[in-house]
Amino acid sequence: MKADILAPIPDRLSFEQAAALPLVLTTGAQLIERAVKPQPGWTVLVTGALGGVGRTAVYVALKHGVHVIAGVKSSQREEASKLGAERVVALDDEKDVASLRDLDAIADTVGGETIARLLKAIRPGGVLGSVLGEPKEAAGKDIQVHAFMAQPDASRLYELAEDVARGEFTIPIARTYRLEQAREAQDLAEHKHPGGKVLLVA
Repeated sequence: MKADILAPIPDRLSFEQAAALPLVLTTGAQLIERAVKPQPGWTVLVTGALGGVGRTAVYVALKHGVHVIAGVKSSQREEASKLGAERVVALDDEKDVASLRDLDAIADTVGGETIARLLKAIRPGGVLGSVLGEPKEAAGKDIQVHAFMAQPDASRLYELAEDVARGEFTIPIARTYRLEQAREAQDLAEHKHPGGKVLLVA
């Protein structure tokens, strides 16, 4: 691993806390800053806003002067209200979805049928930024689609890790397992929606 892609751990973070951060912080920031590229005053919907990538995207978008709508499940409304977004919508509620219109952009972390239903809410010429590739339903629509894979950015990672250390936003850790419990950890992460990162420690 090259030294220039490594970031130091802020003093106020434990090794376990820091382990939960690199991929989600980098991906969430680049979803906003490299894929969506919002202008101040834009209205941007972040799907999967309570996931690690989504939480980061909400935080970064707010820092860029964006009007953020947090898209979550109906059961997550209360928790999502703590993210600082101007509005929370339930993406499994048809009335909530129907209320979305003339969005400048969607920062998508969920894909599938959810994003297919949401495309009509983007204004003509608006942007879909995605960590999951270009949805086939976007073909022929008057929107810009920017799908990407996150790239290492040590300086930005450190900046955001410092923000986490100061308590400006959080990436929850649902549970920590020992290495010999890897199978149990994998099952939790894949099938039981733990509500945070699942860590393996030596």
